Parts: sequence; structure tokens; C-alpha cells
Amino acid sequence: MLTVIVSLTVLSVFSKKPFEKAELTFYDWRLKKSFRDKTLLPFVVIGITQNFEKVAGEPFSRKHFTEILKVLERESASVIGFDIFFPQITDKTIDSEFIEEIKKSQKVVLPVFSPVRISKIEGIFYLTDEIRSSTPEFNNVALSLGHINTLIDSDQVIRRVPVFIKTNDSVYPQISLEMARIYKKEKKISSIYPLFDDNRASIFRSDGSIYVKPLPSETIERYFIPFEDVLEGRYPKDHFKNKAVIIGQTIVGAKNADLIPTPLGTQFGIIFQAAVLHNALSGNYIHRLKPSFISVVILATGVITGLIFLSSGVIGSTFLLIVLSALLIFFSLYLMRNGIFLDTIPFLILFFSMYLCSLIYSLVNALRKLFQKEETLKVIHQVEAEITDTLNPSEITGLSGEILFSGIEEEALIKQTPVFTMRTLLASLGIEAGAFIHTLSSKKYQIITLYGEILPEDIEKLVDEYLGEKKDILIKSRGSSEKIHNLLFLPVISLPTFKILGIFINKRPSFFSRTQSFSHDDIPLIQTLSLQAILAIQNSRLNLALKETQRESIFRLSVAIEYRDRETGIHIHRVSAYAALIAEKIGLSSSEVDLIRNAMPLHDIGKIAIPDYILLKPGKLTPQEREIIEQHPVIGAKMLEGSNSLILKAAESIALYHHERYDGSGYPFHLKGNSIPIYGRIAAIADVFDAMTSQRIYKAPAEMEEALSMLKRVLSYLVWSNFCKFLKYKELEKNGSSR
Repeated sequence: MLTVIVSLTVLSVFSKKPFEKAELTFYDWRLKKSFRDKTLLPFVVIGITQNFEKVAGEPFSRKHFTEILKVLERESASVIGFDIFFPQITDKTIDSEFIEEIKKSQKVVLPVFSPVRISKIEGIFYLTDEIRSSTPEFNNVALSLGHINTLIDSDQVIRRVPVFIKTNDSVYPQISLEMARIYKKEKKISSIYPLFDDNRASIFRSDGSIYVKPLPSETIERYFIPFEDVLEGRYPKDHFKNKAVIIGQTIVGAKNADLIPTPLGTQFGIIFQAAVLHNALSGNYIHRLKPSFISVVILATGVITGLIFLSSGVIGSTFLLIVLSALLIFFSLYLMRNGIFLDTIPFLILFFSMYLCSLIYSLVNALRKLFQKEETLKVIHQVEAEITDTLNPSEITGLSGEILFSGIEEEALIKQTPVFTMRTLLASLGIEAGAFIHTLSSKKYQIITLYGEILPEDIEKLVDEYLGEKKDILIKSRGSSEKIHNLLFLPVISLPTFKILGIFINKRPSFFSRTQSFSHDDIPLIQTLSLQAILAIQNSRLNLALKETQRESIFRLSVAIEYRDRETGIHIHRVSAYAALIAEKIGLSSSEVDLIRNAMPLHDIGKIAIPDYILLKPGKLTPQEREIIEQHPVIGAKMLEGSNSLILKAAESIALYHHERYDGSGYPFHLKGNSIPIYGRIAAIADVFDAMTSQRIYKAPAEMEEALSMLKRVLSYLVWSNFCKFLKYKELEKNGSSR
């Protein structure tokens, strides 16, 4: 579309010819470089020079024209043309002899001239209301008449002549063309100058004009002979025999000595007419191609070269501009040598316009890629930040030693792996949305993961669309007004029993693919990356299943232990929830909250070693029995120690310290205050609160309000006690005592 628009723009500009002067200047250069004159043509230019009077010994007069005609008649010249007017009889005796010689010769062509600039055209005839010529006495005896008018281009240089001019009912051919017609004994000018067909239609130009190849000075010297030399007999034998001879003035400022601005510089009118005669006799014409033909070529060239420019990059398009411009210049020069005038400037402008478009196109693509890259990197950085935040190691406050909690083991990361994987995959490929679907028999399916503006309810329609086409790989395009412009259905894994289908929606150019929509070239890369994504998702699911199995095993073991002294295992659920809630409210990380929740069920694992008669005793325990049961934290910790599992490490701490009390009245170590690890303190509160509110064989449950009130009183006492200790410490510090 861009190449067509640029081509039409150049075409529109070309039709208005704003660069005609530049085109003509380039035409002149080609004209100079292409002129070749290998064969001597049968014509002679006789010029009246500044030396005439010196050589002849008398001033020039019309009697000398009579003498020159006699010489040319004697030398058997074929046709004689004059670039000189004879508008009046100056000397009756001399002019009568001259007129008689013209009549006798029957080879003379005399000029006519329109004194006004010719602009009106009727067919191939240039119209004029006024004609100047020689007197009727001269015109009536001449073999033919021919005009010597020229056409001035916009830069005031003469490159063309009209083939015919017309006034009233009289038509006059160009004098040199008329001489060539007579010389070749043809009835019509079109026979010797095949630019026209029956004088009605132009083959190459419809304006009835022809381009003239001016003669360079070295060529003129081959055909020119001074008038005085002819009279004195200083010319080679048979120099005029069977030749066309044209006679004119070559004296600056002399009457009938016109000066004409040509592509080769200013020349005498007789020299320019000789160039027209040279072109006609040699057949080396210049044909300017029709604008309609040029327009078609511009359009075709623009589309073809534009596509090459736009796909070549900056360096390639620069090289292409240089090569195409050079080829065009050499080609136009070659055509000029073969007589064809090709308008070259519009093609150069076209190439340069396409080059600029390619630069802009490359810049836009570069910016688009940059923005897409930034967008892709933004997504990847977001995923990286989320993963980094999840993986960021944190100190385990409830465990002794320098133990850091690695996010690799965190369940949140494993759960988010499918989304992370899908987001990264789509961002890398420049795809807006996508999903992996596990298709089963008939129309049943299961969504593995999805990301982007695609809803689960949309999946059913897309799966039905894919199954309806009955193709393994399906690429579809839709209207730009729809939410889904293009989509790809790609089987990532395809087996007889099941299939994992990738659905990818709305592709845009990316680092890996520059196309605006999906193509078969994208499939290998998408399939490879999708397989890796499926493996990552499957691994995350296996890890989740493994962690779930671990938690379930811990819970079931805990339930088995609790069933020894509880009516149900609901106690485990309650204390785990209480402990997690306390951990969350005091500001522990979500990782530790989950860790405490999963470790809490094993807090009483040491009771597995306590005899039933003590564990299940309904009455008050004896001191010996109390001593035995107070060993269950140590027993439980020993059962759990030495594990690399964070859950079991946390469970070890909870099991060992969950019966310690803040005031030091707990067991087994009678620790006080903050010397009790935080996990033990949390577990103690959760366990005591559940014990107060639960039915036991040795007591009835307390009301919820009563249990909460008791906890508040204990906590208030502890806060007040700590505050008093703080005041006492400050007083000692003030008095300079050391603690």
C-alpha cells in the first residue's frame, strides 16, 4: 500500500511537470554524451562568413547567389535550401537573373517564417495567423517552401522544431525535412521521417514536434564550406554532387543571421537547420516516450522497487538507491544513443522517495521493535520481580542458627509457575493471549493454563472451532474490528489417547518474527517453546502434588496420634488455624505463616511414647506421672531432629517449646520470656486457647468469651510486668549502675 501511494504521488507530480527544466538539463547532458557521427552524410552547409569581402574583393550582393546556384547546378547538387529571406526586389536586373536561375534549377527550397511565437496546435499542425517569406517573384519559382520556426522550451533553449505550421489553408513543412524529402524523392515527409502516419497521428509525440540533435563543432567542420571558397572553386571534386545543400549567414549581426540557443550553446540558424537535415538524412531521430507510457512504467517500477527498498534495511536500501540511480542514468544514456528520450527525473525522484520511505519504515520498525522489546522486557522484568520477590530468602525467626527460608521451596512460586511460564512465552513471541488445553475424547477438555484477554468461556468456542476444522495445525485471520484478529491452533503434544493444544491469539511483530500475523514459519519456534513451557508446568504440578502428599502424610500421622487422647482429630485443624492466624497478625511473612500452619499438627507427636494409662487418665496425675508426660516435648523433638525439611525443622521447634510459659512455669526447660523461640510461644497460645475451649475427658469446655477474657488478663499481666521491669532498668541506668 505504501509503495502504491508513493508511486501515485510521484505520478501526480510528474503529470504537472514541475521538474521539466531539470529533465531538459539532464537531456542536454545525455545529448552531448550520445552524439555519434561515424558516416559522412550527403549534405553540405555553405555559410557566408566574415572573410567574404576580403576574399572576393567586393561586398556581398544577390548576384553572388546567382553565381552559387550556377556552381551547384554545374556540380549536380540534388536540392538547395536557403536559410535567407528575399522579402523585396532590391536590384531588378540582379534579382531577375537570380529568380531566373532559381526557376531554371528547380531544386531550390525557400524559407517562410512566423514572426509570432507559435502556441496553438491543431492535430499535428502549429497554427499561426501571420507568415513572412520572400516576395512572390521568388516564392513562385521555388521548387518548394519550408518554415524555419523553432519551439522554445521553458528554460529558453531550443530543442525542437514543429514539423508543420499552418496559416489559413496553407501548410508549410519544416525546411530541412522538406529538403530531405526532395533529396530522397519521397512524396510525403512521413516517408522519410517515420514519426507520423499519414500526417495525422504521431507515433511517439502527439504535439507535431520533433527533437533535434544539434551538431557539435567538430561535426560541423566536416560539412561546412565558406561561401567565398565555393565561388573561388576551392572545394574537392564532386563535393556537391548528389547532395543536399543548405545556404545561410554565419556573420554575427548580419541580416538573416539568426542566433539560436541550443543544448550545445548558441549556434547560427543555418547550423541548427543543418542539424535537422543531418537527423533526417541519418535516421537518428529522438523520440520522447509518451507520458502515458512513462506513467505506467513509474507505477510498475514504484511497486516493484518499493517492495525491495522496504525489505532491504538501511544499508541495503542505500546501496540499492545508488545502484538503481546509476543503472537508470546509464540506461537512459543508452536509450538516447538509440534515439529514445526517457524522462529520468521522475524515476530518480521515485527511487529517492522510496529510499526515504524505507528509512522512515526502518525507523518506525526500529521504534516498534524497541517498544515491543521494552514491552516484552517489561513483562519479563515483572515476572522476574515476582519470582525474585518469591525467591528472596528470609530468616526463619522461629528456628535456631542461621537458617534462611529459600523461596524455591515456597508453594506460591510453584503455583504461579504456569502463569509465569505462559506470560514469558507470549511476551517473547509477541502474542497477546494464549492457553494450553488438554483435549480428551469427543468435546471434553481441560484448561491447563491461560493468560491474556481470554476467558474460560471463550475456550469452549475456540475448541469447537478447532475440532470443527479437523486439521492438526490451523491458522485463521479475522476482521480488524474483532477482538481476535488472528489466531493459531497448534498441537504441542499429539497422541492417539490425548492431545495438548496450544491456542495463541493476536500475534504482532517480535524479535523472533517480523510478520503481523501467524505464519507457518512461526510454528517450529512456537512448538519448541511450548514444549518447554508444558514441561515447566508439569514439573510445577508434580512439585505441588509432592508437597500436598507431604502435608497430607503429616496431617494423617498427627490425627493418628491425637486419636489416642481426643475424641476426634479436629483439634489439629483448630490449633493449626489459630497458630497461622497469630503468626500472620504479629507480622511474620506469608512463608512462615504457611510453615507454622503445616508444622503445627506435629506439636504433640511426642505423646506417641506416653503410656495410655497416663495419657488417658481422667483424674489428676501423680508427680511421677506428671514427670513422664512432661517428657513428650523432648521425645517429639528427638523424633523430628536431623531433618532437612523446613516443615519438620519448624515442627521440631514447636514440639519442643510449645509447653514453655512466659513466666518460666512451663516445661521441659522452664524458659522465660523471649528466650522461648517464637514458634513455641505461638504454638503455646494456640494450644492453650484450644484446650480451654475444647471438651476433655477430665474437664468441660470453657465459653469462648471466658477463654478470651482469660487470655487478655494473662497478656495484660505480662505487658505490665515487662513495663515495670523496663522502668526499673531505666532507673538503674540513670544511676549509672550496670545491669
